[in-house]
Amino acid sequence: MSVSQASNLPPRRTTLKADETREMILGAAELRFAAKGFYPTRLEDIAEDVGITRTAIIYHFQDKETLYNAVLGKLFTQLNDRIVAALALPASLPERVEAAVEAWLDFAGERPALMRLFMREVAGSEGGLRPEVQRYVEPMFARLIAALGEGQQSSAFRVMDPVQFWSILAGASMFFIMDAPLLAGGENNAVLEAFRLQTYKQELKRVARQMLGVEDKS
Repeated sequence: MSVSQASNLPPRRTTLKADETREMILGAAELRFAAKGFYPTRLEDIAEDVGITRTAIIYHFQDKETLYNAVLGKLFTQLNDRIVAALALPASLPERVEAAVEAWLDFAGERPALMRLFMREVAGSEGGLRPEVQRYVEPMFARLIAALGEGQQSSAFRVMDPVQFWSILAGASMFFIMDAPLLAGGENNAVLEAFRLQTYKQELKRVARQMLGVEDKS
């Protein structure tokens, strides 16, 4: 590369700043969309949270729908990566399925916005999830169902409907993450909530073992 060509390239600092701005927008949008939903959320509010202009958001994401889908894509991709890693552990199948349950609940505790966004998607769907959401949910769910099918074929798990199994666990954990603090009197103590999540995780894994017919060694 010649000196003249190099001088025409943008400095690396600009690229990093743009990436950082994009991540900040996604983070602020995640919280806004989870709290208010898609339609009430305004790009102006997200921009104010980040400390930029509405035009800057449009520069990165084109429009509100593009930004919303990017938020969902990032969250589901991160969750899927954790589940894939859990199912690929060098352990027995029951231990790998249990690790997937734990990975799901850990992520739900760290990023409760995903639970709220997904519930809004389910509640607003008519005849199925939007294709933008389905393309993230379907492969993740397929991996989880395949793991149960493998266990049933090898007689490691008792025979039951895999969709029912994962629906029970997912529904219970969604309710816990979203509504349990309200039922507990609206407490928002970080140490207390972390303790509750840890104890709930142990109980959820125990329920999973019972449904699968796996010996409880805890």
